[in-house]
Amino acid sequence: MKKQFAFLLFFIGIQLFAQEHNNHLTATIIGSGSPKFNTERSGPSVLISYKNTQILVDMGNGTQANLNKINTKIKDLDGLLFTHHHLDHNEEFAPIFIQSLLGRNKTIIAGPKQTTLIIDNILESYEEDIAYRLSKSGRTLSDATANYTAKNLSGNDSFSIGDIKITYTPVNHAIATLAYRFDVGNESIVISGDLTYSKTLPILAKNADYLIMDSGGAIALGSKRKTGKSNNNRNRKTNSTKEHAHVNLSESSQMAKEANVKDLVLTHFNFTDVDEEATTAAIRENYSGNVLYGKDLMVLPYTENSTVNQTSNLKVSYPIVDTGIKDSYSDSAEITTPTKGASFYGQDANYNGNQPSYINNRDGTITDTVTGLIWEQDMGTKMTLKEALLKAKNSKLGGYNDWRVPTLKELYSLILFTGKVKGATAIELFIDTNYFKQPLGNTQNNEREIYAQTWSSTEYVGRTMKNNETIFGVNFVDGRIKGYPKNQPRTGNENKMYFRLVRGNTDYGKNNFIDNGDGTVSDYATGLMWQKANDGTGKNWETSLSYAENLELASHSDWRLPNAKELQSIVDYTRSIQTTNSPAIDPIFETTEIKDPNGKKQYPYFWTSTTHLDGKNPNASAVYIAFGASQGKMRNEIMDVHGAGAQRSDPKSGVKENYPEYFGPQGDVRYVYNYVRAVRDITPTTKINTKIKTPQDKKVTTQNKQQPTKKNNNSNNTPPSFSELLTKMDANKDKKLSKSEVKGKLKENFDQRDKNGDGFITEEEMTKRGNR
Repeated sequence: MKKQFAFLLFFIGIQLFAQEHNNHLTATIIGSGSPKFNTERSGPSVLISYKNTQILVDMGNGTQANLNKINTKIKDLDGLLFTHHHLDHNEEFAPIFIQSLLGRNKTIIAGPKQTTLIIDNILESYEEDIAYRLSKSGRTLSDATANYTAKNLSGNDSFSIGDIKITYTPVNHAIATLAYRFDVGNESIVISGDLTYSKTLPILAKNADYLIMDSGGAIALGSKRKTGKSNNNRNRKTNSTKEHAHVNLSESSQMAKEANVKDLVLTHFNFTDVDEEATTAAIRENYSGNVLYGKDLMVLPYTENSTVNQTSNLKVSYPIVDTGIKDSYSDSAEITTPTKGASFYGQDANYNGNQPSYINNRDGTITDTVTGLIWEQDMGTKMTLKEALLKAKNSKLGGYNDWRVPTLKELYSLILFTGKVKGATAIELFIDTNYFKQPLGNTQNNEREIYAQTWSSTEYVGRTMKNNETIFGVNFVDGRIKGYPKNQPRTGNENKMYFRLVRGNTDYGKNNFIDNGDGTVSDYATGLMWQKANDGTGKNWETSLSYAENLELASHSDWRLPNAKELQSIVDYTRSIQTTNSPAIDPIFETTEIKDPNGKKQYPYFWTSTTHLDGKNPNASAVYIAFGASQGKMRNEIMDVHGAGAQRSDPKSGVKENYPEYFGPQGDVRYVYNYVRAVRDITPTTKINTKIKTPQDKKVTTQNKQQPTKKNNNSNNTPPSFSELLTKMDANKDKKLSKSEVKGKLKENFDQRDKNGDGFITEEEMTKRGNR
């Protein structure tokens, strides 16, 4: 009992440590846009968070997608608040409300008049649909509706959700509208919603840390700047007699001044790019505090070195465990760890990810503190897949009854490339034997030591060899993923292999890809950003490391060659050439098609930064992932031997004309000149300078600072020539610059330079001045 209590306290400590960044009141701007559709700005929405309490204020278009990007589950929300009932603020409430009902969380829903009526209408309109969805979990509509409380708010009052105190007040707008203040201890955030000048707001927002306000009057980049003080009349009317519905800059800055807020955060923009210098100059006529410009997924508090997408707010469900490699290698020998710019820099040892971390629970189970998965320590004897599934169903190991046979991605999380093998002889195992019992093949029964594969529940969608049904497994003795015949080819009897049961984190291994529209794809499950299209040419290992390290794409220069476990995370094991006529990767990516040695359709093997210690010279091979067929030549025939998504290794270098060649008992095809798909962490390296100069300076710098990769020797500050810009930015070598290719000031002024509006800048357009 004491051991169990100590273990419980340890886990509580882990959870508290993991949630340390939630110990402050934060606001995430989920959507910073307006009713106008904008691919870069979702509709109005803000997520307020403190510890385990999460409150969503307004639910405009794109709210669900952006919540998904930061792995915030709707069923976990504790509050849904409305500032007012205009469609651009309410657009996604219906699906969010229904998803909230399907969860089991207690939720408070509140807003101005009509809030409860809207809820009643949704329940009436979708009653059958909601009841059907609830029935799958044995619940009824009355069970679900008991979990929420709805309120119509009026006047000035306060209430609490969790530890967050919420105070509200009416503000002036076209319809009934509320502003909200959120307080925890001495931290405070205020959200105004849409409004015009309102005496009530400065009272509500008095001395607040952040006032998130309607951006009315903000100046778009490239527009003509207004002069004079025509905006200073807070009771200004438009040319007609109709009152305006949104603040102007004079009104917003006046209210921020009266409230004495530390930071004014503008949001609800109806355009993409803001002229921050001109807008801040107008605000400075009244307000001298810090001015921030909201972007989707911006997190407050916002420091000078903050980035728009902070990984502290990115709760990854699929954390990749590091390979464990600390040593460095050339293409033939162990070397001292290379420094940036040196040969072989960018390999696995140059980057440290989530280091492997386990707890022995002393009950036959091992907890992986990185992934949240709990593992069976001792696999026992070999068995068939059916037997393993039955064992998992009936197991009560450690007092749990939710054991399962792991997927391949779950199982691969345990591999460590500190292992070493020489052909069929094990030297050091590719799993932490301080925690896990890993058998070897029984040599007394004529098995080789490497015949101790651990199978997963992932079955290959294609067929291997001639026509074998195939199960993927990880060989922790020789450090590979292969597909293995489900049945013995000669007898048809089911094959037997080792299985290590798992439980916990059922989201592990599930990707959450978002196409960023700039040549990159983000996986918000792992926290990694990927090069959408590979480079299109095969390279040896050293050249591949250099290519990734020097890649500049989508304004990022911190790309790298992925390690083995990072690259395996994007394999899609539901796809193959045989079944989907595609590589084993989500179609959101673009992959070069090649020909195999027989001239048939094939997709490349892709290099990783991980050295695979195997063979006569164990330093000379690196891991690859086969996104096409994992081929071998057997009985003089090229065939898919190991399955799409297999992981093996190739020599790091060689004379190109000598490859492909065939190696080993299964004639594995060695391409050696493999392909590259670079990766980086989602956290941007480009910092946003929010330091405000003194009011008398008038000029405020709030721009992205890019670190140049090459030193500028132009001492007289002459602008670079068009040919120089092409050399630096023309990624597809078409002698033109698209908006996705350009950077810095040129990106900001792109539309003015693009005289004919064709989406490209030519040399002629670069040399002409003026706006079109």
